[in-house]
Amino acid sequence: MKGKVVLLSALLILLVLVGGYAFSSQPASSSLDDQESMGTVERGEQTQEINGLKMTVNNVRTEESEQEGMHNVIIDITLENASSTVQEFSLFKMSLADPEGYAYTHSSRVETKGILGGQLHPERKNRGEIAFEVPVHEEYEMIYTDHLRTGQVTWPITLDQ
Repeated sequence: MKGKVVLLSALLILLVLVGGYAFSSQPASSSLDDQESMGTVERGEQTQEINGLKMTVNNVRTEESEQEGMHNVIIDITLENASSTVQEFSLFKMSLADPEGYAYTHSSRVETKGILGGQLHPERKNRGEIAFEVPVHEEYEMIYTDHLRTGQVTWPITLDQ
């Protein structure tokens, strides 16, 4: 009986050590290829990386909303897994903040192209759109937050109106 307790304790300690190593936080890195942001996001202009997930904003467009004083900002994104492990992506990690600092989650009521979300295997890419129903402004900030590994990347979004 004493041998089983010692073996179980040793396995528990080993599990804690391996788990701590596997989930250690890695700092978020931002690669803008030494380009300064012009305030507008153009096709392929801004790629940012966080914890092995590269995200590129390809295009931004707007559509009218049914609500007065609101419009839909639709952002075309390419995801690329640059790590050697499967990455999870969720639209709930994305938000769009207006100039007053209010953040908005994605809107599932707007028709978009492609499907963003789920598992992305190593060296795979996925492209799709995400829509936000927000008050009408010319400038926003799109935010991706990696809640589990800690880290955040942002993109300035300026609309040409």
